[in-house]
Amino acid sequence: MFYFVNTSINLKKSGIEHAEMKRLALFRKHGVPAKIVTRFFSLSLHETLANAGIPETEQINLFDFIQHSTDFKPRQLTIAALTFPSDYRVSADAHNYKVEQGTQLMMRVNTIGPHDPRLNNVQYFAENGKLIKTEWYDTRGFKGLEQFYTVDGQVASEQVFDPQGNVVYQTFHMQDKQGNLKNSLYRFIDYHGHDWSFNGEEAMMRFFLDELNQVDGGHNIFVVDRTYELAWSTLRMHTRPFRVMHLHSNHVNDPADPQQSTLNYNYELALNNLADWDGVITATDQQAVDFTTRYGNTTPVFTIPVGVVADQLLNAPHVKWQSRTPGKVVMVARLSEEKQQDQLIRAMQKVHAKLPNVSLDFWGYANGDTGTKLHQLVADLGVGDYVKFNDYTANIGPVYDQAQLAVLTSRAEGFALALLEGQAHGLPQVAYDIKYGPQAIIRDQQDGLLVPLNDVAALADAIYTLLSEPVKLQAYSEQAYQDSQRYSEATVWQAWQQLCNAAERYYAGREEQ
Repeated sequence: MFYFVNTSINLKKSGIEHAEMKRLALFRKHGVPAKIVTRFFSLSLHETLANAGIPETEQINLFDFIQHSTDFKPRQLTIAALTFPSDYRVSADAHNYKVEQGTQLMMRVNTIGPHDPRLNNVQYFAENGKLIKTEWYDTRGFKGLEQFYTVDGQVASEQVFDPQGNVVYQTFHMQDKQGNLKNSLYRFIDYHGHDWSFNGEEAMMRFFLDELNQVDGGHNIFVVDRTYELAWSTLRMHTRPFRVMHLHSNHVNDPADPQQSTLNYNYELALNNLADWDGVITATDQQAVDFTTRYGNTTPVFTIPVGVVADQLLNAPHVKWQSRTPGKVVMVARLSEEKQQDQLIRAMQKVHAKLPNVSLDFWGYANGDTGTKLHQLVADLGVGDYVKFNDYTANIGPVYDQAQLAVLTSRAEGFALALLEGQAHGLPQVAYDIKYGPQAIIRDQQDGLLVPLNDVAALADAIYTLLSEPVKLQAYSEQAYQDSQRYSEATVWQAWQQLCNAAERYYAGREEQ
């Protein structure tokens, strides 16, 4: 079994989650068992899985595991399922409900939404009106979580339930010397007849990974996709699977100096314990070269593209160029500092002065306050008529098919899945000439243009050059379709075989001992 170890699967997914989903589909097609493993608790996890098209049998969550609820069949749970004392009065409050005893507010029953009567949570109040407890409901129709509060409204403790109403997990929050609450203890209740206590989420996750490794009888491959959060737990497993670190980004802080640069904090712990890994995955040949030059090849390095272009997309008819929106530029990426969308906004201002029909659409959710800053920049520059922001969408194909050009302004990338997706939809692209993805995916002067890092003037010139030469742009589009075949299902699956063979040798060697 392949386990792709992550923290969560959210409605708005990052490139890592999209890479895992594509990987799952590839493994499914070839009949090789694989699952995404997640740690975070989520009451709506299974709705998210359904929306993403991820089969429940191809994922396992820590809390699902101890709740024995992975295959729980959903049911609709509404306020009708609740019982109240006879002297309580229930009244509608918009799409929610108030529950009172005389003039005293006792409870609030909150539904998921105006058009969804399913229970979201039930809040309990003290005589002084302060919230003392909240019961949260899993979207599949059972009480999944209880939270208890301190007098100042902070969560003091939590407990998780299985579908039968039994407590299976508890955590307690204690105050530090500054008066801030922090988790001090995590407990599994009556897990296989015993209570288990953990000093931190990492220790709890380690226990979970060991349980997974034993449930399936060993011979498993754990590919850690979020190394910062999960390396500690994986490296300290008591059982010993085949363990692989996946580099989804640049492993150093200065890509121009891969041999001497300080390490990317996301990989620092993992790289400082490199000998404990059985393999490292890089997405490009160049990163593999830089990595082995610095660290040697004692720990095997496998070059496996993050992205894969499905056969269905490769064989689909090409979009007619005339159907694309003239001058439409898109950037598909989360709004974050390292993606440097501000530079593209400034470049588009220069392009618009020469090509008034140009427009730019951003697609992606915002990290931190980056979205607010970018909106303010658009307002300050007065470019709001042709620069628009769109939220994350799971259906990105039509976005690529309607555009004439895609741009990526990241200062560092491990692969840049969006570049490959755009290329597979025949979209010419402009990106900064950086390690590792843009240099590996874009063929400069053939299917797109690479420009010097942080050179806004050169970026604007490249965008203008392509948009003002429709014959060249259309030729680049046809070449993009061709170049995306380098990442076909067959090619990427072949790359995975090196790792699969290494894992087989690893387990064969253990059996001989």
